[in-house]
Amino acid sequence: MAFATINYHSHSLQKASSFNIVFPDDPAIPRPWSVFYLLHGQSDDHTIWARRTSIERYVEGLPLVVVMPNGDRGWYTNAIDGYKYEDDVIKDVVGLVDRTFPVKAERAGRAIGGLSMGGYGAVKLGLKHHETFASVNSHSGAIGFLRGDLKKSKELSPEFPRIFGEKPTGGPEDPFAIVEQIDHGRIPAMRIDCGVDDFLIEQNRDFHKFLEARHVAHEYQEFPGDHNWAYWDEHVQQAIAFHVRNLKLKP
Repeated sequence: MAFATINYHSHSLQKASSFNIVFPDDPAIPRPWSVFYLLHGQSDDHTIWARRTSIERYVEGLPLVVVMPNGDRGWYTNAIDGYKYEDDVIKDVVGLVDRTFPVKAERAGRAIGGLSMGGYGAVKLGLKHHETFASVNSHSGAIGFLRGDLKKSKELSPEFPRIFGEKPTGGPEDPFAIVEQIDHGRIPAMRIDCGVDDFLIEQNRDFHKFLEARHVAHEYQEFPGDHNWAYWDEHVQQAIAFHVRNLKLKP
C-alpha cells in the first residue's frame, strides 16, 4: 500500500488543512477503488489512525482507499458559531478524492467510520448524507452526546455550545432525530460497537435500542475493553470486513 499526506485548501474552513490517505500500489488491484473515510476522536488529528493502529496493513490487497481527515475538535459539524467541519468532509475532502484518485465516485463506493467523536461524526454524516455513503461504522461513538447533561457535555467539550447551541437534543445534528426524519429504506448499512468498560457504553446501548424499536437494520456488538487504542486497533479490522461485504469488494 502507498501512504501520503495531502495538504489542501479547504474552501469550507477557509484555511489550509490536511488528510492522510492509504491507497493500493499494486498494479494488479483493479480500479476503480472504493473509499473508506475514517474519522478520529476529539483529542487527535488526521495522523492518529496511522500512528496507533495497523490500518495500512489491515487493508493490504484490497481495492480500497482509506482517507483520514482532520476534524480538529469540530465534531464534524457546521458550527453555529465557527468552522464548517461537516462541509469540509463532505464537499472538500470527498470532492477532492473523487476528482483526484481513481475511485468509485458514487454511493456504492463509499463507507465512513470513526471512533468516539469520530464515531458520532460517522453516524451523523452517514445518516444526513445517506445518498453519499453505502455503509457506516462507529467504535465507542459519542452518539448520544447531544442528548445528555449539558453541563457534562461542556466539561468534556468546551466547544459544545458554540458548535451545537444550548438545546441540541432533537436538532439537525442529533443522530436520533435524523433517523426519525429520513426514509429508513435509504439508511446505509450500519455497524456499532463499544467496549463494556467504556464510559460511552450507555449511549451506544440507547441508540441500539432506539434503532431496534424502529426496525432499522444494523449490527451492534459489545466487547471486552475500554476507551483506548488497544480496543480500536482490534475492532477496526471487523469494521473493514463489514465495509468489504457491503461495498462488495473482492481481495
